Amino acid sequence: MSDSEDIKMRGEIDVTGESASDYGLPEDEIVAKIPVYITHKLAKNLHLMQYPQNSNSVKPRELLPSVARIKPIHGQIELDIPLDVQSAMYNKERGRELGVGISDTGRLLDIRTLVSVNIPKSCNYLAGIVQDGELHLTPIDKLTQLRPSLKYLDRVAEKQRAASKIDDDEEEEEKEVKAQTIQVTVRSAEAEEALRQQQNSIAYIQKKLEEEPWSKLQYFDVGSEESTNVSSKLIASNREELICKTTPSDYLTSIIGSMEPDVL
Repeated sequence: MSDSEDIKMRGEIDVTGESASDYGLPEDEIVAKIPVYITHKLAKNLHLMQYPQNSNSVKPRELLPSVARIKPIHGQIELDIPLDVQSAMYNKERGRELGVGISDTGRLLDIRTLVSVNIPKSCNYLAGIVQDGELHLTPIDKLTQLRPSLKYLDRVAEKQRAASKIDDDEEEEEKEVKAQTIQVTVRSAEAEEALRQQQNSIAYIQKKLEEEPWSKLQYFDVGSEESTNVSSKLIASNREELICKTTPSDYLTSIIGSMEPDVL
């Protein structure tokens, strides 16, 4: 969107004859009045990425990936985060066992792959920057959680099954000897059709996701020249003031609900 779509929001709540104590709230001194600007220059490209497996906030360069890739149509992202295989805490014997899940060359498991999971937004998120006493906000388009991918374990299991595969004749003989209990589940025709459609839909989506090729991404961490240049677009360049047609009380009510005190 163009700079002309930047919006300036300035408002002072002035409810004559009412005070915070009227609503059972403590009186708070106003220490500053800050003009607020909303810009949409990066609104369609700004994603919030969460790391639920990290208990603390992620610091710059802490999760710097060696490889980043994306499936543009489905929006799936993967990051390969290097592991410190020289650390005293790293079990190289176990790392070599699990390394067959990423390579057949005896390579250690030296990366941790994070894969994105899109999370439906239950509310609106905005990114904010305070500069020169002004607050600049940009709406966030998508919320994503990055979780460890365990596909390498599937590959390890597949190779172990292939290595210890039992002869088909022995399997058939064992099946004939063993008594088997079969559980029969009866579904209505409508339920079967609904289940079939659901499975086909899920399978179709998964198939299309798997078929889409990965595209390589360039990753620029906080503090890099590229990151700084993009961050500058979070600052609104238009200072045109927005004419608000809603009263401050109505605006707050639309956000947080009624401020009327509870009546017992």
